[in-house]
Amino acid sequence: FEIKLDYDRGIPVYRQIAEAVVGALAAGGLSRGEQLPTIHELAARLGINPNTVVRAYKDLERDGHIVAQRGRGTFTSPSSEIDASERDSVLRGIYERAVLDGARHGFGPREIVRFFRRALSEK
Repeated sequence: FEIKLDYDRGIPVYRQIAEAVVGALAAGGLSRGEQLPTIHELAARLGINPNTVVRAYKDLERDGHIVAQRGRGTFTSPSSEIDASERDSVLRGIYERAVLDGARHGFGPREIVRFFRRALSEK
């Protein structure tokens, strides 16, 4: 799975990482029980402080999305499922990012939704 950080979003980097993991789980980009990159690997890949990854992983573990196994690594939780409210939260984040990004380019929410509907009907 891929994490793209957006420093202009106004959302802390650790939350962006956690959102990316939850989103990947919801979308099937990460499988249950799959090993995540180590803290240092992910920090190096993203060019951030390892403490930022630690904070994201702690939040994800607290919420039951991942499990840390001492000496083995960090894995997505094999048992938890993302419920409807979490899926809605992920989708709301996607929508809000699209609206904010669209606004930067002069597009309104209705225009973005119309485009999404048109793009979906073309598939």
